[in-house]
Amino acid sequence: MRFQRKKNTDISLDVTPLVDVIFLLLIFFVLSTNFIDIKTMNINLPSVQDLSMNNSLEEKVSIEILKGGRVLINNKELEEFSLKSLNNELNLISSDISSAVISADSDTKYQYLVTIMEVLNKNNFKSIQMNGVSIAE
Repeated sequence: MRFQRKKNTDISLDVTPLVDVIFLLLIFFVLSTNFIDIKTMNINLPSVQDLSMNNSLEEKVSIEILKGGRVLINNKELEEFSLKSLNNELNLISSDISSAVISADSDTKYQYLVTIMEVLNKNNFKSIQMNGVSIAE
């Protein structure tokens, strides 16, 4: 009795359709993504000559950030720290003032500074100075 041997056939996998599908998926994901615009603030760093001009008698808003997140605007404490309360307080002070000085404790969260700078920017403050001072409570 003679057994018939199976013929060895070359098995190959055609990857061309797979490559086509991968490229189609890649094109789909690239076209369907949302491109996000990152919001930035323009900051003009002072030069040595500008530092001597800071001693002018120009009226400035003084903003102090104490430990624990308490905020003082012209030595008046805010009841709550929010965009609305900051905006209201700055509108009450004066619309003529375009300069502010921010004094922050070394342990202050950066979010407080960013929020204050955002509100000052919306209220058309042209000059913002920052002092990194450790304020004792």
